Amino acid sequence: MKKAVLAPLCSALVIPGLGQVINQHIKKGIILLGLDFVFIIVFTIEMYQIIRGVVGSGVLNSDEPEMIMERIMAGDHTSLVFLFAAFGVLWLYSIVDAFLGGRKADEVEELNEKLYDR
Repeated sequence: MKKAVLAPLCSALVIPGLGQVINQHIKKGIILLGLDFVFIIVFTIEMYQIIRGVVGSGVLNSDEPEMIMERIMAGDHTSLVFLFAAFGVLWLYSIVDAFLGGRKADEVEELNEKLYDR
């Protein structure tokens, strides 16, 4: 795999949107990075609310960790499932798009090499 494909692909695996920035698709990369930031903030707020619900109920004073887990599991966590699913779709899109953008850059580079070698 050439450098134009490998660098954006590896970057997209770590941080969705970074591969697009490396591929010179700045606007798309900034949008994806912004969405990543929004997902992280919303996830943090959701986790804070879950923890606040357990702490506020006085369950943490208990000696039994099972009671704490039961209290956490008793809540409705569909919003967290939705956040994970949406982030997974964003992450997969970022990886595929970074790979295809890098492959397209390789094809353009190879075409330029063939044209200038003549």
